[in-house]
Amino acid sequence: MIKDYYEKDCVFVRGRSKKPLVILPKEWDDVVDLDSLTVHLTPIGADQKLIVKRVQGREVHLQSHAIPIDCYYLVIGRLLDKDG
Repeated sequence: MIKDYYEKDCVFVRGRSKKPLVILPKEWDDVVDLDSLTVHLTPIGADQKLIVKRVQGREVHLQSHAIPIDCYYLVIGRLLDKDG
């Protein structure tokens, strides 16, 4: 659902990682539904066969089956419903 990226109830963080761990902003604890995360990875250089191994709270664990990790990431999360 591409439209989700444009909804007002979503936030995102992006950056570059050379480690197998991306830590999301602490502010997300109280405002983002951490079960709603979408993670996009773009390898830099050679194909790294990157995967998201698991997501635990604000930690996104990455895995590469090849060379050391070097990638851009984009993590999108849905804001918690403050009315509910």
